[in-house]
Amino acid sequence: MTDNQDMIHVACCIDGNYVKYCTVMLTSLLENNKDSDIMVHIIAESLNDDTRLVLASTVEGKYGQQLQFHFPAKELLADCKVDDDGYISIATYYRIFLGSILGDDVTKVIYLDCDLVVNGAIKNFWATDISDVSVGCVEDMWSGRPESYARLHFSPEHLYFNAGVLLLNLEKMRADGFEKRAIDYLRLHVSELVLYDQDLLNALLHDDKKFIAHRWNVQDGFLRRRRVERMPADSLVKLESELQHPVIIHYTGSKKPWHYKSQHPWKGLYFRYLDMTKWRGERPVMPLGYKLKLMTDALFRGCGLMKQKYLKFPEI
Repeated sequence: MTDNQDMIHVACCIDGNYVKYCTVMLTSLLENNKDSDIMVHIIAESLNDDTRLVLASTVEGKYGQQLQFHFPAKELLADCKVDDDGYISIATYYRIFLGSILGDDVTKVIYLDCDLVVNGAIKNFWATDISDVSVGCVEDMWSGRPESYARLHFSPEHLYFNAGVLLLNLEKMRADGFEKRAIDYLRLHVSELVLYDQDLLNALLHDDKKFIAHRWNVQDGFLRRRRVERMPADSLVKLESELQHPVIIHYTGSKKPWHYKSQHPWKGLYFRYLDMTKWRGERPVMPLGYKLKLMTDALFRGCGLMKQKYLKFPEI
């Protein structure tokens, strides 16, 4: 496969702990986009030979697509903040610096988190016109939280976006000096960041973005019964129709499908793609105590004493 103007560039930022999940995500992406030319960019501080082989055997070997590894200098993230006790890795900040990490010939890129599956074609997503803005993005499932806007100093009319799926106009971001602005912001406001690089991206690009359809980043909160408390009413109206045709299922939050506590309505989709990898058949082990809890919860719901956490959705 040779490089061409129709090449879709996709970037993922990982560390050694996320290789399995990245492989599952890439499997879902490439399985459903066999008629597209895709260049996968893997950004990491370091990866051992076995890890590189796993990723290469999937992207290049199984699907015949292109793959590049990028290993930026550690100093690039010197001013970045992360909670060592949390589930967010320092590697997530690499998406801030994609303009420098990727070559100047890459003028646009899709950024994808690893805790998601792509269950359809992304050609229409890639073709979204973002020529006049820096990013195409999807509203965050907590966009109704007023404290986010107060903390990051921009108006709620702009709406907070989720940074797990992004269409980035790298050409414009380079021309606007985005990375220098990001570094300056980190040095002055790092203590204000709660959601790390997602907060940073919102603070700097809240008025330089284009919202795309919710189907391109279906977050956990979109599927919950209490979503009405988290999102503006106008957003919920649009969301209803978009959930009929979801493409990218993003398992946001701390309970991922590979955790036994996950009750996500579409966690089975994750295992469908996992079973196409070397980890086929792997499932989380649920302790007896938690099984009993689920049985008790089901009984309470049946008696009307407890409400379902998630709304009802058909299998996809």
